[in-house]
Amino acid sequence: MTAQTPAQTPTHQTPAHQTPAQMTARTEPAAGVDSPHAIIDVAVAFWKSKALLSAVELGIFSELAHTPSTCAELCERLGIAGRGAADLLDALVSLGLLLRDDGVYRNAPVADLHLDPRKPATDISGYLSFLNAGFGCWAGMTEALRSGGRIDFSAALSASVSEDHGGAGDPKLVGARAADDTFGEAYAAPDQVSGFLRAMTGYSMGANQAVGEKFDWSSARTVADVGCAEGSLLAQVLSRHPHLEGIGFDLPVVGGGFDAHLKQVGLTDRARFAGGDFFADPLPTADVLVMGHVLHDWDLDTKKMLIAKAYEALPPGGRLLIYESLIDDDRRERTTGLLISLNVSTVSVGGRGYTGAECGEWMRATGFTEVKVSHLDGPEHLVVGVKPDVK
Repeated sequence: MTAQTPAQTPTHQTPAHQTPAQMTARTEPAAGVDSPHAIIDVAVAFWKSKALLSAVELGIFSELAHTPSTCAELCERLGIAGRGAADLLDALVSLGLLLRDDGVYRNAPVADLHLDPRKPATDISGYLSFLNAGFGCWAGMTEALRSGGRIDFSAALSASVSEDHGGAGDPKLVGARAADDTFGEAYAAPDQVSGFLRAMTGYSMGANQAVGEKFDWSSARTVADVGCAEGSLLAQVLSRHPHLEGIGFDLPVVGGGFDAHLKQVGLTDRARFAGGDFFADPLPTADVLVMGHVLHDWDLDTKKMLIAKAYEALPPGGRLLIYESLIDDDRRERTTGLLISLNVSTVSVGGRGYTGAECGEWMRATGFTEVKVSHLDGPEHLVVGVKPDVK
């Protein structure tokens, strides 16, 4: 039994230039100030996220990247029997992720760019698969906060790359001792390494593209990405600036994934991998060092230690770039930054998010000058510091 598109469904086409957020704002009026729906909208926000994540798991976006299709055609090819299929597809239309014209669905431009695995330079579906597999982890949030335990996300990492794409099951709490390895789960098995690297590529895609486009790279000749994962940052920066050469620095087990990704995007001639441990080894020397989504994983002393190691590795005049979904200085407005900090606090040993002012303070205390904070993309912000010339 396959689901059919309701006959009464309008056959308009979603404006191609609108983002998912703009589409939602256009089609769904905001609740009144005193309306209970202002609260209910927050409470049911997981409906939207699970609709997207299930669509990725079902293969809807990757299938439509090949062939625009009707609801019935998609259901037949993907083995979807639920009568909610038409509602799912039309919800994705309302969210600005799909377009529908005369009953035929296709990916909206943003989904075409970022949810097609055949486009490794821009695809983020690996991160969404990780989120989908670990969707139940946040069900352990209450107990993690109550007990101080840590949510073990290793099952989510493994499930995100498994054959059946199944979920991670019930969340499991583990100890949160200072001696624990936050990312021990991530590197415990080859499939978990692959899942983690793919997830980090998707998670950092928007920031990596913005760093490539908005930062002034004209005076640099070399860039090193500390905690490089698959090398997405270098892929974005080097593809936009042909005069640059890059180094990816991460644990040795990451090297295979880095080499494979850089080969996919055709940049192996200008980027190389350097295996090491930033706790035990010196950081590579380059005109620019980048730490993207790194510092939030660690406690305050470790954050300061990594900034100091970057200062030591940079030549005079070199620059350190740190990007995160920063919390606003007054801790009132940037919900994403606060929720990421909450998430990190429940899965890491000592991780916490931070504000731009805090990061700037740590960098200045280390010796960096000309520290500036600027917006990158979405919730992502960039903090830049310069190692002064020695006169």
